[in-house]
Amino acid sequence: MLKDNTFVGGVSTPDNNRHFVTSLARGLEILQAFRPGEGALGNNELAKRTGLPRSTVSRLTSTLLQLGYLIYRKSLGKYEPSPAVLSLGYTFLANNKIRLMSRPLMHDLAKQAGLGVALATRVQLNMMYVETARGADESTLRLEVGSFLPIAKTAIGRAFLCKLPEGERDFLLDHVRRKFADEWPTIKKEFEAALKDYADFGYCLSIGDWQSSFHAVGVAARDNSTGDVVAFNCGGSAYLVTEATLREEVGPRLVGLARSIEVMCGID
Repeated sequence: MLKDNTFVGGVSTPDNNRHFVTSLARGLEILQAFRPGEGALGNNELAKRTGLPRSTVSRLTSTLLQLGYLIYRKSLGKYEPSPAVLSLGYTFLANNKIRLMSRPLMHDLAKQAGLGVALATRVQLNMMYVETARGADESTLRLEVGSFLPIAKTAIGRAFLCKLPEGERDFLLDHVRRKFADEWPTIKKEFEAALKDYADFGYCLSIGDWQSSFHAVGVAARDNSTGDVVAFNCGGSAYLVTEATLREEVGPRLVGLARSIEVMCGID
C-alpha cells in the first residue's frame, strides 16, 4: 500500500483539499490491504500494512464489520472481506466495455498461441487483472481476476506506462522511484529498454524481470472516448516460451488485438 497520502488513485490530494474525505480513504485502504490467498488479517497486521495507528484501524474494522463489508472470524481474532465487497467489483466488471469486447479476442489468441492472455487496469502502483484467458497449458497463467502485479516490473505494467502521456507517466514513475528507491536504478534501466521497444514495435517485454521463471509481452490500448488506458499481456513459463517467440510471433498478434480493441472503441 502507498504510505504517501498525497497520492490516491493517481490524483494529487493536498492536505488542504476540502473535497477529500480522509476517513473514507482510510476505510478503503483497509479493504485494499487484504490480498488473494492470504486469508484473514488482524488489526495489528492491518496497521502494519496501511501505516495507520492501531486505534484507527480498530475503529475502521468495527465500522466495516457493521456495514457488512468485513467478516470477523472469532476463532482467529481476525477479519476477512465479506461477499459484499465482491458486489462492488462485479459492478465494474459488468460495466466495463473494453473487458467485454476483449474477452472473445483474448480467448482466440490464447488458443492460437497456447499461452495465457490477461487484461489489466491500474490500481495505484499495481496492475490488476480484470479478465484472463488460459492457454493450452494450464501452467501458462497462474493468476486470476483480481490479482495484482507491480506496474514497473512487468510487461503489462510497462506497456500501460508507455501508453500514457509523458506527464502522467513521469508522475507515476516518480512515485515508483520513491517507493522502491533501492531498486530504482535497475527499474529505470529496464523501463527505458521497454520504452524503446514500445516505440519500435508497439510492445514491450519482461524476460524474467518480475519472476525469473516467467516471460511475457505486453501492449496497451486507449479508449479515446473516455481516456481510459488498459493493458494486455501474453506469456508463460520460461521453459515454454522464449524471447524470440514473444518478439516474432506473440508480440505482433497482441499488438493486433490491442489495435482491434481501439478500433472497436471508435478510434481510427
